[in-house]
Amino acid sequence: MKFLSVWFGLLALLTIFPAMAADVEALIQWSRRTELATPVSGVVASVAVNAGERATKGQLLLALDDEPFRGAVQEAEALLARRKSERDEAARDAKQAQELYERTVLSTVELENAKMKLARADAGYKEAVAVLDRARYRLRVSALRAPFDAVVLSRHAEPGQAIAAELKPPVLLVIAATGEYLAQTRVSAERVTGLKVGQALSVVAGGKTYAAQLKALAHEPAGGKEPYVIEALFTAAEPLHAGQPARIQLP
Repeated sequence: MKFLSVWFGLLALLTIFPAMAADVEALIQWSRRTELATPVSGVVASVAVNAGERATKGQLLLALDDEPFRGAVQEAEALLARRKSERDEAARDAKQAQELYERTVLSTVELENAKMKLARADAGYKEAVAVLDRARYRLRVSALRAPFDAVVLSRHAEPGQAIAAELKPPVLLVIAATGEYLAQTRVSAERVTGLKVGQALSVVAGGKTYAAQLKALAHEPAGGKEPYVIEALFTAAEPLHAGQPARIQLP
């Protein structure tokens, strides 16, 4: 009987041990942490959010003074209208030249000149289209909008601040996905074996357990040697914080 008691006790330990070994310590990180900057230079006209506030997808976060950008669009529209008129006139002249040439009224040289004029006018029109597209793009990106539902982590801009984006655009706002988190940890090669991206996991944080999935799995060790980095993605209605301790329950 004593032997049986020891045996069943050993079985119980073997049953419990894998579940304990499957839990690995982790740290909470922001999901989709994004540094926002404008690719155009200008002066900040307004900043609509502060650190800690939430924003919905498409919400205006920051805007540069758009007067110069709107003026550039108007100039480009006027240029396009002029180039279109020139192209239409050249097209009419080329058509008339072709008709006269076919009636042997116009020489080959004159016909070729009319065609070249049309080609130049068409090239000028296409160039004006590109100028207008570029002006509209610069106007659009002079305002920063939330690319997804987000929480503002930090704010680095104030109205009146001059932004020079020619060399390296400065970071103006830092955001992260609302209610979406990563549990990040490092594991040995033995623990990586068998794991797959998209695999269902569990994350324990703040005394609660959350359903998660394996988002990222390193195929080579960090720094050329173990351990390997893995990330589990999960959502939480209550706010969590970057650096907060957690546990990932691996299968």
